[in-house]
Amino acid sequence: MAAPVVTPFVDASPCPRVEVFFPSFVAGTATVTVYRLAGGREFQMRGGVRAVTGGTLTRIDHEIPFNVPVTYRAEQFNATGQSLGFTASTEVTVASADSWMHNPLDPQGAVRVSLGTDSAVSFSRPVPGVVSRPRGRRVGVVLSEPRQGVSGLTLDVRTSTTADADAVQAMFGDDGRPPIVCVRLGELDRVMRVPQPLFLSALSVSEVDVGYRWGSGEISHPVEGDEVAPPVPGLFVPTLRAIDLNVSFATAAELNLAHLTAADVNRRYDLAGAAG
Repeated sequence: MAAPVVTPFVDASPCPRVEVFFPSFVAGTATVTVYRLAGGREFQMRGGVRAVTGGTLTRIDHEIPFNVPVTYRAEQFNATGQSLGFTASTEVTVASADSWMHNPLDPQGAVRVSLGTDSAVSFSRPVPGVVSRPRGRRVGVVLSEPRQGVSGLTLDVRTSTTADADAVQAMFGDDGRPPIVCVRLGELDRVMRVPQPLFLSALSVSEVDVGYRWGSGEISHPVEGDEVAPPVPGLFVPTLRAIDLNVSFATAAELNLAHLTAADVNRRYDLAGAAG
């Protein structure tokens, strides 16, 4: 079982990311689910949940955390849904000095942000519960639920251009998307003790003019919210679309002539967005 080939991209098109490419699977594989393990937490990779294969699979992961070892592998399933086991795994580290933020369902709207010194100064990880005091007992009895994630977190997100300010605001509910952002801390912000990646929800994000009216363009966006589960990982926006290929090649014959295999076509991420 071949391990995935993981290729990092650190440019801003639209943000640092990796391509996870599986060149082969065991015989009989019809679908796969791709997993990402980092910092002791495992996530199903967006777009890689029961994904149909044609012998290979390629996906872009825009949610990979920065500056830490990350491992990818996939569970293989036959046509009836029976597990055929896991592929071998591959480890990769994507270095980034900067922090990035995007809505998981709109990676094209990602923004490089700076975080003010007031970010993540105080927050909690509460345990829901009560202390019951039965009659005749000297001390109470705790009735509790599992500990929750980060709660009451404030990030002082700073932008310096109108376009970036608009993009940050658009992440929180525009076009019917859920108001959830994926925050990935760069090396400059790693002192913050929050999970990576951090999925944070805020129902109201205000704007504070820092220097906009004086021409610097700087705006503060205090994002006050709680850690939440990301959108269902089976939901994703394809990075490369058929329409992008159609506008890049005049005919199907021209497309086929330029590529040896279907996998080569599927990996032409340099053409993503060609159709606008």
